[in-house]
Amino acid sequence: MSDACAAPPSRIVEGWYAHNATLIMLGAQERIVGTVARPSMLPWMFRLVPSLAKAETLDPGNLNAEELLSLHPDLVFVTSSSHSADALKRAGLNVAPEGFDRFDAMLDCVDGTATLLQTSIAAKRAQAYRIAFLQAVSQAPTDPQGPRVLHVESLKPLRVDGDDSIIDQWIRSAGGRNAAQGVHGNKQPVSVEQVLAWNPDIVIVGANTGDPAGLKQDPVWSKVKAVQSGRVYRNPAGLFPWDRYGPELLLQVIWARQIVRTGQVDVPSMIRSIRSFYHEFYGIALSARDAQRMLEALPPSDTP
Repeated sequence: MSDACAAPPSRIVEGWYAHNATLIMLGAQERIVGTVARPSMLPWMFRLVPSLAKAETLDPGNLNAEELLSLHPDLVFVTSSSHSADALKRAGLNVAPEGFDRFDAMLDCVDGTATLLQTSIAAKRAQAYRIAFLQAVSQAPTDPQGPRVLHVESLKPLRVDGDDSIIDQWIRSAGGRNAAQGVHGNKQPVSVEQVLAWNPDIVIVGANTGDPAGLKQDPVWSKVKAVQSGRVYRNPAGLFPWDRYGPELLLQVIWARQIVRTGQVDVPSMIRSIRSFYHEFYGIALSARDAQRMLEALPPSDTP
């Protein structure tokens, strides 16, 4: 990690998709000189943070020390599971590995990133975010007998999110139980027959998995309780997918609680929450229309 006495980093390379959203929240978007993020994957991020388009696009599977050195970064973020961290350090780069699978570790990641950035806006937003997140979670008691929720990361191929994941934690925080019993970690391949055996009460599909409407016509999916009862939902997405490893988890907790407890979303209330969230933590003035598109897992209307 960087020397606390060193100057604040002015040139940052971002090697973890999700962590881009944290850097932006902490006011460091203008300092990102290289990133693994792409407009095709994260259209809202590039629409709302146009300065990101100036950063060099990097290959997440091959963070090359020579390429990174040419960007002259003061700080390089990588995932804690990255195999490239040691090689990048040996090349003389200042590397900060980041990763978490729990709410508390996510808050520590936000705080740690703010410490590295050494700016007043980073410190202020990290503190405000921690307070707001803990308040939101405190209003969501878990329910060991709650409905069984299956979170589908991909429909084709079929992959789901099990325990030992932040997805599992927000499902429980919303008052549900993770239906993917015996599955450990993120993005794990399963068969549709296994889904039928679990027979979840609620199915939530990731924003990028496509429209789940076709599940009603599928010979196996159509037998699943959640599909039969119309309790299949598409997860919203903003700068980053809300359901995964970014600060928008605060919105996810609010949204998922409505889904689990009432079976529907209070759209006007949710749009207010969305606009307030991006204004307070990102300094972004989001229109009601854009907030609704995020809620419906749609890209910006001007996306090609």
